[in-house]
Amino acid sequence: MDKLLQPDFGLVFWTIVNFLLLVFVLAKFAWRPVISALDAREKQVKDDISAAKAANEEAQKIKTGLQAQLDALARQSAAKLQEAAALGEVEKQKIIALAKEEAQKLIQNARAQIETQTQKAVQDIKKEIAGITMLAVQKVIQRQADAQTGKRLVDDLLKDIKTK
Repeated sequence: MDKLLQPDFGLVFWTIVNFLLLVFVLAKFAWRPVISALDAREKQVKDDISAAKAANEEAQKIKTGLQAQLDALARQSAAKLQEAAALGEVEKQKIIALAKEEAQKLIQNARAQIETQTQKAVQDIKKEIAGITMLAVQKVIQRQADAQTGKRLVDDLLKDIKTK
């Protein structure tokens, strides 16, 4: 066991030689490709970061442009809605005016019909009164009045009725 703890110079020498040989072989064949791969990877990561930053800036520009377009569309939509509302109000006023005009015409027609029917009723009543008056005159006089006399009496009676 003591022998394990004591250094053997031959073994140490060969271990150092093996190590140096391994470092030389690695430096000759593996070290450059590993370093160049690491450098390439580092360059790729830097390029990807730059591309991501550029894409992010471009996306921000596009976002700003789209937001401006959306705002413009919103303003146009609001203007179109206001215009449509104003047009609707104008049409509403036209419809109301037409309805009022139509109502006035209907009222005037109704008044004209009422006036015509009233005049007709008055004429009918006058004729009825004239007939009753003729009968009354005939009974009072006890004789048949001729057409001329009866007409004159009816006309006089109608004038009296108009004045009252």
